[in-house]
Amino acid sequence: MRAQFEQMVGKSPAMRQVYHQIRKAADTDIHILLMGETGTGKDLAAQAIHRRSDRSTKPFVATNLAALPSGLVASELFGHERGAFTGAMGRHRGVFEQGDQGTVFLDEIDTLDEGIQVSLLRLIEQKQFCRLGGRETVSNRARIIAATNQNLQERVRQGKFREDLFYRLDVFRISIPPLRERPEDIPLLIEEFIRHFNGTFQKNIQGMPAETIRLLQANDWPGNVRELKNVVQRAMLVCEDGTILPEHLPPRFRSASLAQPSITIEIGTSLDDVEKEFILATLRATNNNRTQAAQLLGMSRRAIYNKLGKHNIQ
Repeated sequence: MRAQFEQMVGKSPAMRQVYHQIRKAADTDIHILLMGETGTGKDLAAQAIHRRSDRSTKPFVATNLAALPSGLVASELFGHERGAFTGAMGRHRGVFEQGDQGTVFLDEIDTLDEGIQVSLLRLIEQKQFCRLGGRETVSNRARIIAATNQNLQERVRQGKFREDLFYRLDVFRISIPPLRERPEDIPLLIEEFIRHFNGTFQKNIQGMPAETIRLLQANDWPGNVRELKNVVQRAMLVCEDGTILPEHLPPRFRSASLAQPSITIEIGTSLDDVEKEFILATLRATNNNRTQAAQLLGMSRRAIYNKLGKHNIQ
């Protein structure tokens, strides 16, 4: 089973479902909404959809809306004419004009203010727009892939995002799972990052022992794949030999290693009771994350659910 799809790495059931949805999305020509936490790889999913679509020979233009000053968002998206505002010294082609016939990726779509939302809705409905300060109508046939790390439906209920625009964008939704829900993919990602940074840093790191990998799998990863990549990069910079050990990880991981919970088993305890105590202790150590617990115990998700039933663990 392949562990890599386009630029995305992982073969967990959750990621295989994402790959399946990307293929489906690429075969259509409708707008896509990508949802997922920061650092999960929504940009990579957008690029994969574009590359596999009939628009692959046309431009792919991406912009992070949250990174733009509020006063420049309209100009970035729709362009402007000379003199449209102070500092507009000439005509500027916005991302939609640059991405005409191709794909426009709008990251952090939830940050758009009301006025820009109205302009974007009009573009989607009429397939045309005007540059700021201009009267000329510009036709546009770009496909939109929008992304957010927020609950967009909740923002609609709060009145912070237009309902009509939400339904225009939410034609085909793909949810990218957080890294903590697919710890079985962490060794694959580590292998890919080591290969990448060996070339970047001219190193010959061979890998990580199981102890180091277990520490990384036990982490919650609020920054997801991007955070894991940064941790591996740092570890490779400080590693002097060919193996990344716990001592090469940031201090928070070494502290976690010292604080690993333990249990005491008395002689005479039945094997069934030993098994039950190990499962309970592992669930406590992973905050009842059964996927992580199964990984740490070296068993499948189905197996750990069978064990939970056997030992009547709720």
